[in-house]
Amino acid sequence: MDPGIQLLELLAYNADETNHWKRWFADHPAALDLPCDVASAGTVRTLVRHIFLTELVFANYSVGLPRPDFEKLPAATLEELFAISEEAHAKFREAIANTNPEGWTELLPLGFRDMKVSRRKMVVQAIWHGIHHRGQLATLLRQHGFKQDWIHDFILTTVME
Repeated sequence: MDPGIQLLELLAYNADETNHWKRWFADHPAALDLPCDVASAGTVRTLVRHIFLTELVFANYSVGLPRPDFEKLPAATLEELFAISEEAHAKFREAIANTNPEGWTELLPLGFRDMKVSRRKMVVQAIWHGIHHRGQLATLLRQHGFKQDWIHDFILTTVME
């Protein structure tokens, strides 16, 4: 048995963090409109949307769907914003449930730079991309006086117990 982390476990951690952020932003809605220079977002809301849109792009690719039309995805309310991530996670779970072993290593076009990568790499990229940006987000928010009320460390989650 490979003792390494499974994609479902990474997704569970990502979903847990996302749920914490959704609850936290519900309690601190003004934080969404703070200025934010991470990823040239402009605002915290736009950075969160960027994180979720990236998840959705790779989730779509992982189940054989085209890149989503970003303009058609509402994100004005907290529910709409976080629904993007929920849709992505559902598609990732679908890919995990329905992709055969060879399908995980099949190289698929990304649609830019003539790059081709595996579904497995797409899922990991989406998760790590979000982890990196949420770390930047947590720091930015603390600098503006918005401390989160949970510890973000993987070791403190219920994943892999």
